[in-house]
Amino acid sequence: MKKFSKVIAITIAMILVISCFASCGNNEDTQKGTDKSDTNSKTKDSGSNDMIEVSVAIWGAEDALTNRDNDPIYKILAEKTGVKLVPKNVTWDDFEQKVQLWATNGQLPDLFVGDYVGKSFFYNWVNQDVIKSLPDNLDEYPNLKSYLTNSERAMSAKYNDKFYMIPRQTYKDITYSVQDRNIAYRWDLAKAAGVEKEPETYDEFRDMIQKIIKADPEGKQIAGMTTIQSAMVSGIIYPYGGILEKKWVEKDGKFMPSYFAGDLKSAMQLARDMYNEGTIEKDIAQAKFDITKEKFLQGKNAAVIFAGAGPAWLYSSFAKDYEDLYGRKLIDDIKIAKLYPCVDGKKYYFVDTEAWSETYISSNVDDKKLSAICKLFDFLYSEEGQRLMVAGIDGEDYDMVDGKIVMKEGVDIHEKYDFFNVNSSVNALGMWSPESWNLAIPSATPMEYRELNTARHEDALNNGTLPVYYDDVLFLSTPLKDEFVMNTSDDLLQIMVGDKPVDQMVDELMASYEEKGLSKMIDEVNEAAKKAGIQKK
Repeated sequence: MKKFSKVIAITIAMILVISCFASCGNNEDTQKGTDKSDTNSKTKDSGSNDMIEVSVAIWGAEDALTNRDNDPIYKILAEKTGVKLVPKNVTWDDFEQKVQLWATNGQLPDLFVGDYVGKSFFYNWVNQDVIKSLPDNLDEYPNLKSYLTNSERAMSAKYNDKFYMIPRQTYKDITYSVQDRNIAYRWDLAKAAGVEKEPETYDEFRDMIQKIIKADPEGKQIAGMTTIQSAMVSGIIYPYGGILEKKWVEKDGKFMPSYFAGDLKSAMQLARDMYNEGTIEKDIAQAKFDITKEKFLQGKNAAVIFAGAGPAWLYSSFAKDYEDLYGRKLIDDIKIAKLYPCVDGKKYYFVDTEAWSETYISSNVDDKKLSAICKLFDFLYSEEGQRLMVAGIDGEDYDMVDGKIVMKEGVDIHEKYDFFNVNSSVNALGMWSPESWNLAIPSATPMEYRELNTARHEDALNNGTLPVYYDDVLFLSTPLKDEFVMNTSDDLLQIMVGDKPVDQMVDELMASYEEKGLSKMIDEVNEAAKKAGIQKK
């Protein structure tokens, strides 16, 4: 991994602003991540005899924690919080299945992460006492309290006036979620195939991929576009129909899932056409990260769909191996697909949330352990904790100069500490990669890659369309809504690879949802929204 080539300075305020998203525009003195009382309520160091074991299921936990007793970052975290983190490993391919199984069997770890809030089983978890709420009184944990009460997502998702999850802040605002679905394509091969300009439409993109496949410049029997996870394909396809698959919108005077409000047939037809012609590779439904990475590195695919909080993720996941293989930079050989006009001419994009995932607490946790967990997160959202998670150790990895963090020359915390292992998300337990949107945050990723994130976000700001959505409705709980399940990713894959006409399959799909009570559910939710005083914008 490349070392830092220059000193990176950031102000303490920039660290604090990581978590000041939803409310800071209205109140500049409000800080989500750090309460003003932080300097007067330091988290006390905990002696080793008081350590409380807390099992945690997060991606790559073992990579960061196997050697924890010898890791200086972990030691500081443990000393400050009195918590001993015990890894329970999950991968990007199996995390949701494992969590669902553990929840069913009563074997959930103390802490686990995932994108579950608002889904039908989330409310079942609450009502069946599968997950535990945070204490009603959080005054003892001022940083955690400030973070939650100033988080739009946390406040909207409260259930029975209780917090049942802690959002893992990802972005400054919702527009940055465009970085969660990206396409990188082999521009070097496109030029070798005779393509002279970057595609500006879906049709031009498809034409480019077809030319690469036909020319096969490297003689590797190259295929079309793959993905690191099959579920990510929908984030590229559904926007074509103006669909925000994770949101509720208003149509014809009613609130409803955007999935049922957009042009689903056009989106599905695009997917079918791209699949049949080979622009989307034939085995994409079986895609997994390791296999996809190997294929893309070997030149077997012309493009790849990925998330990673932005294109800068390519550096740690693909670029170094690519450079080892070919002796040239990946960034010189690829381009990131722009936003393309959708069926109505507007440029929609994938929209999720400022916090794409959450941390949950198992109901098996007793009050003593719950207090320890709250103390852990109170530290993570303190000024000191945030600096530790993004910059390492004060005086060793960085210095405070005139109120600013100045990284020491040549320090790469991802190589230096197991706790920051690039294959693990343990250091992002409180917040997810703030460096993905804030260039002032220290990062071992070269600036040329980080600027890809900036360009992606600017494309959304300058050219994209963000429809009006209603998270207050998304998080409403009603009997029918809590039991209603939409399988948007599976629906797409089934129709994409199907042999019956797309219109017919979509009609049959809608009929099946209607049989499950779609209209009754929507009516029930609208009545509940009316009683809750939720107004249409």
